[in-house]
Amino acid sequence: MLVIGLGNPLRGDDGVGIWIAEQIAAADWPDVMVLAIESGEPTQLIEAWAGAKRVYVVDALVAPLPPGRVLRFDLLRNPVPAHLATFSTHGLGLSEAVQLARILGALPSKLTLYGIVGQQFAYGVSLTPEVATAAQYVVARLRRLLRHAATPGQHRSPQ
Repeated sequence: MLVIGLGNPLRGDDGVGIWIAEQIAAADWPDVMVLAIESGEPTQLIEAWAGAKRVYVVDALVAPLPPGRVLRFDLLRNPVPAHLATFSTHGLGLSEAVQLARILGALPSKLTLYGIVGQQFAYGVSLTPEVATAAQYVVARLRRLLRHAATPGQHRSPQ
């Protein structure tokens, strides 16, 4: 499993992906690689997931939804909806990386986005309470997915 945290830790809730990546890296989960990427540059993302089978990306979203709302997208089956795709706080980013990787035949077997709706993106502020709570939920969710994947004989479909 590869977890990629996207964001800018100096811009409030935009740092949630990096925060999640740091928590997972500090926990040193077995069979999990973690990358924190502050730029959403498409080729950097494609290079990051090269050779990985299961990739989970975590990032902040700006959306007309309550702060802290967690949205999950299977990026191989469905793109991020257009009204959300352009709201990532990075210029070009994940949606463009997926489109380019699809053309190049460079997609992993599983590519899932956990997007957390942010509220505050100003420089020098920390995560808002709603986003911090959602970040803890995503870390716990990814931990359960890892445990499920490591348990032989399970036939449930992990998210």
